[in-house]
Amino acid sequence: MAEEYDVAVVGAGPAGSATARRLARSGCRVVLLERSRFDAPRVGESLAPSTTALLTELGVWERFTGLRPLPSYGTRSVWGGPEPQSHSHLVSPYGCGWHVDRVAFDRMLAEAAADAGAELRCATTCVRVDHGGCWLLSITEDARPAGERVRARVLVDATGRAARVGRQLGGRPAVFDRLVGVAALLDGVDVGEEGFVLVEAMPDGWWYSAPATAGRMVGMLMTDTDVCRGLRVSIPGRWHERLSATRLTAARVAGSVVWGPRVFPAASQRLRRTAYDARWIAVGDAALAVDPISGSGVVRALRTARAAATTVLALLTGDESRPIAAYEAERDRECAQYLRERAQYYDAERRWDSAPFWRRRMSVSGQR
Repeated sequence: MAEEYDVAVVGAGPAGSATARRLARSGCRVVLLERSRFDAPRVGESLAPSTTALLTELGVWERFTGLRPLPSYGTRSVWGGPEPQSHSHLVSPYGCGWHVDRVAFDRMLAEAAADAGAELRCATTCVRVDHGGCWLLSITEDARPAGERVRARVLVDATGRAARVGRQLGGRPAVFDRLVGVAALLDGVDVGEEGFVLVEAMPDGWWYSAPATAGRMVGMLMTDTDVCRGLRVSIPGRWHERLSATRLTAARVAGSVVWGPRVFPAASQRLRRTAYDARWIAVGDAALAVDPISGSGVVRALRTARAAATTVLALLTGDESRPIAAYEAERDRECAQYLRERAQYYDAERRWDSAPFWRRRMSVSGQR
């Protein structure tokens, strides 16, 4: 017999966990499936100032401060010219942003969902989804052969850029670029005076660096998949070679390597569906994944979790298609606005128009 739930959420990143917590607090019986044990590196350690209000609304602010996040006072960038520019978070009504250990942050949100009443099942992979009046998920735990099933009235895909559930159900991603991040975590870095994000444009892409926890710094080259392969920057020696060519990033990303370089997907994409008659939605990166240059990934995840929970509650009352159509229309508007903003970011950098990475962004902006 399959265990029965009101909602099954597949994926316990920020979007999935926040959605599960909201639904559990509303009285729904929720299962939250996470294929990891939160034991592998994750990136996305810089949180925008508006994250504070969203975490407070979610009721997890005290849990968050228990992680001892480092304050982020703004962004410094070498973009559009050789001279560094600064943007201070102190002008934000929310105050400073934050730097966190991303694995610890994601684990905290998943545990908060469980404490609200969601059933958190780690090391659990959804291998198949069937629909026959309700959703029937075939799952495997700890890499054992699939044999267990769970049943749910509504299904939420929170599997990130992979959108594994949504794709299986007929969703098709509109992919806007081929971006990847090649990241490493370094220890033994004095981050006492480094409470900011640094972005530095280079011919082959751009570098991002930020504190992760006390004494540790993440450095990441953002480039396209073919450029990554051509430069072989997933090889430690080649990654450090490209790092040494930077003006400012190399000076702050100097320490012993904890892990990396590792390649993380970072492509911008929107999962599109043509029919709204099945009660499932995608949330977070599974619905709309954005370029890290926007600095809005976690904020978008938490905001779409709010919208997703509202939509799911409407679906549970019996309304079939209208809540989904409204939710998807909102994501389409968000995507259109994001693409305009992304074009503006890249249009500001004109020094390497002939380099493949920048030439591709030039064609997107249509303004050069």
